[in-house]
Amino acid sequence: MLVCRALLGIFEAGFSPAVPLYLTFFYNKREMGFRYGLFLSAAPLANSFATALAYGIVQARTALEGWQLLFVIEGLPTIVVALFTYFYLPNSPSECRFLTTRQNRIVHARSAKARGDAGAGKGALDPRLALAALRDPKCYAAAALFFCCDIAFGSLPAYLPTMVRDMGFTAVNAQGLSAPPYLVAFAVCIGACFASDRAQNRGAFLAACFCVGGAGFVVLAAVEAVALRYFAVFLVCAGVFAGIALNCVWLTDNQGGSTKRGVGLALAGMVGHAGSVLGGFIFPAEEGPRYFRGMWICAGCMFLGACTAMVLSLSLWLVNRRRDRLHGKSTPDDAPAEVESLGDGHPMYRYVL
Repeated sequence: MLVCRALLGIFEAGFSPAVPLYLTFFYNKREMGFRYGLFLSAAPLANSFATALAYGIVQARTALEGWQLLFVIEGLPTIVVALFTYFYLPNSPSECRFLTTRQNRIVHARSAKARGDAGAGKGALDPRLALAALRDPKCYAAAALFFCCDIAFGSLPAYLPTMVRDMGFTAVNAQGLSAPPYLVAFAVCIGACFASDRAQNRGAFLAACFCVGGAGFVVLAAVEAVALRYFAVFLVCAGVFAGIALNCVWLTDNQGGSTKRGVGLALAGMVGHAGSVLGGFIFPAEEGPRYFRGMWICAGCMFLGACTAMVLSLSLWLVNRRRDRLHGKSTPDDAPAEVESLGDGHPMYRYVL
């Protein structure tokens, strides 16, 4: 079992950064938020049904143990989807089998204009841009944001039913009452990403989501009324999931060149998942039912993330302003062709705030 868990982690490690990187090959910065929001919103939607599904599977009477049946039912659809995806999804914007040659050229030209990625999806790795990503403070700021948010995110699926149960509900009711907060998070994740696209602003929306999640943790730590604490669970779920989606999109917006985006996403994901590991240890059973320490740690991390987002947004605004003054006006929508080789250090590259 331990070996299987290790293999699962190894093969899943590349999935989280690969999805947003792949989407950037096809969607510009004004479209990326909503598209990635649709993808990530599947996480809270799945969590809303996961506990009930797991309970039903484990209670089923079969020749297999409950945990074995659970793995089979969850694993087989993944294999089927993987095979379908391999043959259906195009490798690059110019290789869509379901489009005509002319349409492929249009999609490719659109991608090149929006991000300067003339070679997007071609598998070319630029070592210079890979090193540039490792030296880029923006990547580490995004990694810090992921870390702060993932501390809460890593603990939610495991401890949310326990938190609800410890408010005085039965175990069965706790499982059922865990679903509505996830459904709200599903809607907020999509809505926040869509609004962020329309406003072409990530930092303010991200900071707002972090503050909403942080406020939820403060209420959970400081208030005893069950109704208010249950309402706070909605705030936590909405703020955490929407925050993760917006942070990921913001990172892709401000990394010039597909190589730099890929390395930046991998770096941020690696640091962020360390937060999930920490999140699994801050709600020990002996500190229930209020889990004061865990709640305050999560609240502090969320508010720290909000401050980090605003500082990053301000620093990007200053860089844009300086480049406008020295090199002339430009916008985040217009990426020079040289970005694929020079990265976002190009003087005409403008960051999304």
